[in-house]
Amino acid sequence: MSNESAQKPCVPPRSARMRAVGDIMFCKGQLAYARNSGGSFYNQFEMIGEQLADADFTMGNLEGTIGQYRTIPCSGYPRFNAPEAALAPLRDCGVDLLTLANNHMLDRWEGGVENTLDNVEKYGFAHVGAYRNPAEKQRPVICEVNGIRFGFLAYTQYTNTMENRGTDWRAVELVPYLLRADFRGDVKRLREAGAEVVIAFPHWGREFLRAPDVSQEIIAEQLARAGVDIILGSHAHMVQPTALQYVTVDGVDKQVLNVYCMGNFISDHILRYTDNGVILDFTVNEQPDGRFTCDRVGYIPTYTWKQDGAVRVLPSGKFLDHRPIGMDDRNYSRMIESYREIEEVMGNRLRLING
Repeated sequence: MSNESAQKPCVPPRSARMRAVGDIMFCKGQLAYARNSGGSFYNQFEMIGEQLADADFTMGNLEGTIGQYRTIPCSGYPRFNAPEAALAPLRDCGVDLLTLANNHMLDRWEGGVENTLDNVEKYGFAHVGAYRNPAEKQRPVICEVNGIRFGFLAYTQYTNTMENRGTDWRAVELVPYLLRADFRGDVKRLREAGAEVVIAFPHWGREFLRAPDVSQEIIAEQLARAGVDIILGSHAHMVQPTALQYVTVDGVDKQVLNVYCMGNFISDHILRYTDNGVILDFTVNEQPDGRFTCDRVGYIPTYTWKQDGAVRVLPSGKFLDHRPIGMDDRNYSRMIESYREIEEVMGNRLRLING
């Protein structure tokens, strides 16, 4: 061994632990609860903050717009618009990146998109999926986590016909619609900008299904073959299965993690299966040959507890043997039932994390 090689420092392989959640929604009941709490949203997240923060980087889908638009009051369904105070607990719980491409992103037209971007940036979040101008839409979104450069893409299937009700048609051109997307071109642009791992957030499929539809399966294959490494889906409002896809990209065999839908992280939905979701947990590891693998994939079941006007999201597995203080019999029974429902969908392929 030469002196030069002997003196060369041994650089350990890079690794990053990541977490992601599904739909972060601020519905009518949540807005009312915040008003009754002095305008604060913190108590809606106080039971889940530890789980959000327990990662090197945490991501979530912000469904709706943020910041009051003109004189129109904030509102829930069908046009979501929450006050900027809703972002504070997400930031303080450790959320790092928000994906903004979803069917409600135009709920306050193009002005609402700009409000949302202004507030998301004000609170320090990285973001992908909404843009003020063509230059922003073309700018690669890359975040470095423990030395690994992650590139992010986000798409939505539609925008609830709001694209036909605005006053500025440029907004439509700036929406990253799935059916107009150039997946290969988008991945290529990220790679050329230095991205080593590419994560895509498709807002896709039909609502209120516990299994992916054909369109999701087709798009997942297209994303994987375009070079995406990890697919984190949303929109169904119900937890859907996680799959490992095997594809060949540029002559190299690779495995792609595909989560069809992580369910609702928080909402005041009442339909069965919409009151729960998962926090996805995975570690990206650098291999000796320079590749990156997605390892130790697991999930934390979550439940949205709605009682006496309060709306709170919690890690349900942590409370299987002892209910949270103040939880009534109906909610406790439903929380346990929803935990089992998530287990059923996710199967035994992934690590189940309780707490």
